[in-house]
Amino acid sequence: MPKDSALSQPPVSYTSSSDDESIIIPPFPQILANFWLGEKLGAGYSGSIFKATHVHNGQVVALKVQHTSHENLTNRYERNFYPMIQGGVGMPTLWAAGVEGCWDYLAIDLLGSSLDSLYRKSGKDTMDLGSVCSIAMQVIERLEFMHGRGLLHRDIQLGNCVVGLPPNHKTIYMIDFGFSKRYIDPYTHRHISDSKAKRDFIGNYWFSSVGVHCRGKVPSRRDDLEAAALMLIHLLTPRGLPWTRHGVPKSEEAHDMLKRQKQRVRIEDLCRGIPSEFEEFLRYCRRLKFQDTPDYGKWIDEFRELAIAEGFSGNADFIWPPPLKLVHAPRRSQAPTPEDLKRILDDLKKLDLGDRNVLGDRSNIKEAVRNAKEDVLGRDNNSSKTRTTGTNTPKNGDETEMDVTSVPPPFMSPKAYKLSKLTGQVSKATDNHALAAKVTEFIAVMKSNTSRTLTKDGFGFLDALYKQLAEPSVFITPMRTSRSKDAPVQNPDPHVKLGVVARLRSEVTQARSNRRLADMVRDFGNVTNRSTGRTVTKDGFAFLEGLAQQLEVLA
Repeated sequence: MPKDSALSQPPVSYTSSSDDESIIIPPFPQILANFWLGEKLGAGYSGSIFKATHVHNGQVVALKVQHTSHENLTNRYERNFYPMIQGGVGMPTLWAAGVEGCWDYLAIDLLGSSLDSLYRKSGKDTMDLGSVCSIAMQVIERLEFMHGRGLLHRDIQLGNCVVGLPPNHKTIYMIDFGFSKRYIDPYTHRHISDSKAKRDFIGNYWFSSVGVHCRGKVPSRRDDLEAAALMLIHLLTPRGLPWTRHGVPKSEEAHDMLKRQKQRVRIEDLCRGIPSEFEEFLRYCRRLKFQDTPDYGKWIDEFRELAIAEGFSGNADFIWPPPLKLVHAPRRSQAPTPEDLKRILDDLKKLDLGDRNVLGDRSNIKEAVRNAKEDVLGRDNNSSKTRTTGTNTPKNGDETEMDVTSVPPPFMSPKAYKLSKLTGQVSKATDNHALAAKVTEFIAVMKSNTSRTLTKDGFGFLDALYKQLAEPSVFITPMRTSRSKDAPVQNPDPHVKLGVVARLRSEVTQARSNRRLADMVRDFGNVTNRSTGRTVTKDGFAFLEGLAQQLEVLA
């Protein structure tokens, strides 16, 4: 497009919703205030944005231009919020604003491409995990800053997250505050109140929270965070979120269908195949109450740890295109050449073993078996003597640490080998102290592996633990049990829909018997088996840690 082609358009007209008069919109001027309008960067329902140059100092800005007779004067509304966010990292600077003739304008920082543009131009079904983690850390930080200034964004989407220009090309900026709103009353300095009155929807169809979009609730900080969570999940999901695959709805019927699909989809189905941190983040956002202050720092740390665990730097800088991961070249084949192989076989034929035992003579094998049996019997006798004298006895029937950390056989992975060893050890535990120790070792094994998936060996450990807790008679030494019934467990707030694992985490320290703990272990195993990827989440590890502590209390 020629530089000034956008300015030579013929006048257009539209009909105002307030009356039937047709308003003639003149073409955009070449110079507006002190700015020379150049390339047209984009246009929308309420106006257009140009790359403009200050005629006196040569400063290049982005100029948002809107006709003063437009029914939705977002410029006049938006300019009131810029003083609240000036100076923040990732917040554009407002350089000038005003009205000249029939044009309302805002001059703000000229920025780079939006995340939506980068995502589409990449041609890939999903964005790489390292980039998404960087986006997550920066967007949450931007929302923390805005919320700290008493402002909600209310229109979180890929198009409103843009990268800066050098030297700020690794920073993500939040733009477009036309839907923003104060959630702290400027006069009373209190949080706005909730309301059940019917409201018109404000936001975007794809990422607005379920509460705001589908149920007409008043937006608050939790809804900005939920929109960010949905945006992140969208980037990691092939073809995007389910309700985005048919484009923007063109009718009320299509819009209603989109809302039903958005409201009914289960979180575990939405997050299938992606790291569990994103599922936990979305659940966390939906558990927040209307006036709750989100724990921004916790989730920035969570996504940083995820990036590091997956082999990325953990730095919040957004680098595009993403750096390639180091791929190790496959080893070259070490097989000998046919000539070398023939020579080796010929040499073997000439090999003289002399009087040594050979494979055809089985007398040496029988002798080796006999010696092995004698060694085993000798170790058993020594072990029984040790137990009799009471010296160097492994506590509560525990096996030595070497048993768990020794080299696994070639047909088992290290994780499977350690879990199978722990399963055998927990079946031999004699009291709650031993069970607590084994649960702690189980947590360490699960956390030491990059994959937190609960395999069949992990479920085998939970089954053995359940049997020990549910049937105290299997203990070699009878445990000290309490005949009192479980203390009544306080029901969580019915308005907060806690997940099963989160509920177990909160209730495990209130259990008063091994039977109650056994039921919790069973529920934990069942819900993990039904979950996406059978992954042990942060709440799952917290439950297991609480289980170990409670076993010590009941010992």
